[in-house]
Amino acid sequence: MSIYITDMENDEFKNIWELYGVRENPFTTNPILVKGGTLPQECFVGREEQIKRLKRILGSRGGSRTLVYGDVGVGKTSFVNIVRAQAVDAGYFTPFKEITVHADWGPDQFILNTLEAFYATLRMVGDSKPVSDETLRKLTVLIEFESPNQQSAGLTLGPVGASYGTGMAAAQVRPTLTLYRLFAELVEEIRQHTRKEIVIHYNNLENLPTEHLRGLFNQLRDFIQTPHVHFIFVGNQSVHASFQVMPRVSSILTDTPIQIGNLAIEEIRKVIQIRFEKLRIGPDITYVVPFTDGALDALYELFGGNMRYILNSFDAAIKEATGERPIRLDKALLASTLKKVAERRYLDKLPPRASHILLEAVKHDEITNRHLSRKTKVARSNVSKYVKDLCERGCMYLRRKDGKDKYWSVEPRIRWYLLREDAEKEKQRKMTEF
Repeated sequence: MSIYITDMENDEFKNIWELYGVRENPFTTNPILVKGGTLPQECFVGREEQIKRLKRILGSRGGSRTLVYGDVGVGKTSFVNIVRAQAVDAGYFTPFKEITVHADWGPDQFILNTLEAFYATLRMVGDSKPVSDETLRKLTVLIEFESPNQQSAGLTLGPVGASYGTGMAAAQVRPTLTLYRLFAELVEEIRQHTRKEIVIHYNNLENLPTEHLRGLFNQLRDFIQTPHVHFIFVGNQSVHASFQVMPRVSSILTDTPIQIGNLAIEEIRKVIQIRFEKLRIGPDITYVVPFTDGALDALYELFGGNMRYILNSFDAAIKEATGERPIRLDKALLASTLKKVAERRYLDKLPPRASHILLEAVKHDEITNRHLSRKTKVARSNVSKYVKDLCERGCMYLRRKDGKDKYWSVEPRIRWYLLREDAEKEKQRKMTEF
């Protein structure tokens, strides 16, 4: 059967970024990677002091344990990847992809996924790999034989011998101590080959519930003290708070945690400019930056400088407003465009009372049911029902708990609705002045 696509359907798949003189989306929120990736490492801006500090930690001999923390969207992953890329250039071994921690991991899964990250990178580097073919074969036995019908495979690495069931399900019965010894021997072989140390990057520790995080790291205490390995853990403010109340873990951190905050507005402006330059279609092509300084100022103020939310906002507005030719968003056009998107995606689908609750909540960084009830004159029991419904619709989420109080925040994109109010107030002010 033949499938025909109309010209209109083809038009819907067009790359609008070519209208702006670039190959692909310069507002992507994907992190800069150690190797490859959409964005070249030259797109990274700022953090000089934090980079210097982390490099000094990695330069210390014997291994280290470092926590890097900050709000979602400030660029923590890119920051660590930039330092790891420089470590690779200096001869260190590091898994190219950061290891994303999952909520259901126990100690075995944590170590096994670390070994899998090593294995993936060792396979990529080919003949230059810092381990023997025999060691790679043994890792293959451990990682790749996933069928439950496979026979158990004998796996010996150095003096450690064990017979493992095959597949990821077998991770449940593999003793943590055996996996730890395997890991330590792999580290030693890599170190003997490279004469350098190893760097491992664990991402999104906020995925772990607080109690689980504490229990897991208490069990992994010996593992994360493996000699000649630099462990970098990345999470948000709650992870930092959890580490502070875990003396057995916080006491083995090499240095005080490294906090990553928002970039200054001029740094974000420079980030976007460099992205356009690096992604331009050709050296002779003039690219078009599709926003004014006022539009960036408005988003920077709205999101407190959070770069991910700023980039997401420009991405949504440009895709919404672009037709047959490039556009340039000023503050008013940005506000009206994003308001329409927010209404279509969220507000138009809500019952009036739920919309009323949401539009009050969006004015606050975080708010409790009690304060929402007071502000909206809606009974607290009813507020609770509306908040639950708004969470299920993806409009709100639980930001934190403080005793019995739950603090709720609004999906950041709904804050676009506030831009329209700002634009209208600005317009009214100018009319009054006239």
